[in-house]
Amino acid sequence: FHGVHSTFSTICDPVWSLFPCGNVSIRYPFWYKSDAPVHCGYPGLGLICPFGSPHPILHLGDDAFSVTDINYDDETLTLVDIHVAGQDCPRALHNLTIGSLPLDYNSADVNLTFFFNCSAPPPVSSPFVAIDCLQFRDNWSYVSVNMSWEEEEAAASDVASDCEDTVVAAVKWTEVTAANVVKEFAGAMSQGFVLDWEAARECGACEYSGGLCASNQTEQLLCFCEDGSNHTVGSVCKGGIEDFDSKKK
Repeated sequence: FHGVHSTFSTICDPVWSLFPCGNVSIRYPFWYKSDAPVHCGYPGLGLICPFGSPHPILHLGDDAFSVTDINYDDETLTLVDIHVAGQDCPRALHNLTIGSLPLDYNSADVNLTFFFNCSAPPPVSSPFVAIDCLQFRDNWSYVSVNMSWEEEEAAASDVASDCEDTVVAAVKWTEVTAANVVKEFAGAMSQGFVLDWEAARECGACEYSGGLCASNQTEQLLCFCEDGSNHTVGSVCKGGIEDFDSKKK
């Protein structure tokens, strides 16, 4: 793609590249997955828009999440696990996989820590509460709200040998309380959780020089500039080179 002049407006212009999906607008650094040879946005942040869906879908690892809101001013997005949304007694299936994506938990989130199919009820002195609707025969499942990682590890060492699975699911802290977690966890999981995004490290030079990051179908990173030129990521747009070099020094 180096040296091929695809105009900035048709590839990365904020207006022309915007894609509405239900009640959510998809634009940089997110992008609509299609068969286009180049997508303007960060690798891994491509969204699909199923026909008739009110929300786009984001895949993180092997898991799919409805994107119910993207706040471009605050740089946050709200995700709902499509496998648990709307269920009266959801069973969290997996921990969140962010990997190397420029995403992180927001301060609006708290953790629900689940232990499933345990051979005994939770210890009386533990922070866990039994979930009656997930009890299966003589096996118990239980949950606790917003434990620290240290507390989770300590609790896991106490009960993991008696349980088949442990899953940590994020929800918004406004949706759940420790006192009523069993009554509230289903609704909280249906409301989802919030992630922040930040500038992708590999796109910093491009964006600082006035360009926008893009990738082709083989996920090669490109930098599209407002003058219509494009470059492999690592180089910068004309006019931004001196500023970027001086900032690095």
